[in-house]
Amino acid sequence: MNIIISAPAHPFLMETLKQKGYEVIYEPDITYEGLSEIINTASGLIVTTRLKIDASILDKAVQLKWIGRIGSGMELIDTHYAASKNIQCESSPEGNCTTVGEHCLGLLLSLMNRIHHSYDEIKMGKWLRDSNRADELTGKKVGIIGFGNTGAAFAKLLSGFDVQILAHDIYKTNFDTAQIKQVSLQQIQQEAEVISLHLPLTSLTRYYANDSFFESCQQSPYFLSTCRGGVTDTAALLKAIQNQLVRGAGLDVLENEQLATYSAQEQALLQQLIACPNFILTPHIAGYSHEAYLKMAKILLEKLGII
Repeated sequence: MNIIISAPAHPFLMETLKQKGYEVIYEPDITYEGLSEIINTASGLIVTTRLKIDASILDKAVQLKWIGRIGSGMELIDTHYAASKNIQCESSPEGNCTTVGEHCLGLLLSLMNRIHHSYDEIKMGKWLRDSNRADELTGKKVGIIGFGNTGAAFAKLLSGFDVQILAHDIYKTNFDTAQIKQVSLQQIQQEAEVISLHLPLTSLTRYYANDSFFESCQQSPYFLSTCRGGVTDTAALLKAIQNQLVRGAGLDVLENEQLATYSAQEQALLQQLIACPNFILTPHIAGYSHEAYLKMAKILLEKLGII
C-alpha cells in the first residue's frame, strides 16, 4: 500500500507508516501535475496547504482510502466529493493549537509593548522612550472571533492575565466561564480593545475583516490574525491602520504568501503595511513549532487509526 506525503512532515510520520507496512513516497515539493500522475497508486495521501485536492485529482485516485491534513483548515480539499467516494478526510488542528495561541500572545505583547518597533529604532541608532510607551494587557477586553481549537488555546493563555474575554462563534454555544463571555460580533466590535481572528477560510469568511468590519470597531483595538490570509482584506487593514481604526495589527498570514509572484500593486500594498510602526508580520509560522510538528503527525496517525 502506497502513501504519498506531498509536504514536509516530521520523520515520525514516515517512520511509523513504514513500521506499519506502508510504502512511503515522500515528495514534499511535488506539483499538482506531478501528483496527478501518481495519485492512482496511492491508498493514502498526506497534505498541508500547498496543493489543491479537487475533483480532478480525486477522480484519478482510484485506490485512495484516506487523506490526512497536517494541521488545520480543509479549504483546499474537496471534502464533500471525497466523502462521495468513501475517502476519509482527517486533520490535526489539536496538534498545533497551543503554539498558535502562544504566537498570538507574542504578537500582541510585542505590539502593545512596542518591542519590535523600538528594536528597529535601536538598530538605526535611536534610543526613544516616550514614543514607545506601552499599553498594558491587564484590564483589557479581548475579543476572540472563532472559538475552536486555536481560539480556545489563546483564551487559555490569556487566563493568566486580568482580562475579560469576549468570544464569538457561530457554531458553538454554552462555553461561558467566569472569564469568558459568549457574545455577538457587534458586542466585540463595540467593546473589545483587542480582536483576534481564529476562523477557517470559507465562502462565508473570505474578507471577513473588511472595511465595514474595521469601521464598526469602536475601541480602536489591536487586531490579530493567525488563521488564513483571505479572511482579512489587506487593503482594508492598511486603511484601518492609517485612519487609526485599529491601534496596531499583527499578522501571521497574507492573502498571497508567494512574495515572488507579487504584482506591482501587491508589492506596494505590502511595503506600505511594513512601513507602519504599529504593524508586525510573521511568515505563517504560528502553528509551526518543533513540538507542534511532531504532535500534528501523531494526532493525524491516531485519527486515521494507524497508531
